[in-house]
Amino acid sequence: MAKQRYSVGEVVSALETSHGLITQTAALLGCSRATIHNYAKRHPTVSETLEWQRREIVDIAMHALWEAVERGETWAILYTLRTFGGPEWAESPQAVSVQPPQPVRFMSVIETVQADGSSTYEEFGPTGFTRAIAGR
Repeated sequence: MAKQRYSVGEVVSALETSHGLITQTAALLGCSRATIHNYAKRHPTVSETLEWQRREIVDIAMHALWEAVERGETWAILYTLRTFGGPEWAESPQAVSVQPPQPVRFMSVIETVQADGSSTYEEFGPTGFTRAIAGR
């Protein structure tokens, strides 16, 4: 087995300083990314530190997402629903067919009351008289 250039403690310390970012850890130690990966494969302490640092970043990101949801930010609400809301929220939105508005028909009804108490109704629209309605 080849002699290790860095102690496990040095690699762990560099991982903690760089918050588990492999490229930054390698830069701090002056080695390649592959070296960090090899240390993680051979040494459980390095592997555990790497996983712990990455989980901490995820926790920080989840906290920021939670705060954005609390502020009512639409992007955060949609992301949360699509990611954690189950299958009914996971689908991408479907195109909605919108029908053009139908013309509105305005009608007026005039009631004519006769002296004997009977009445007749007539409907009038925008073009004039439309029809008579039987007395009620």
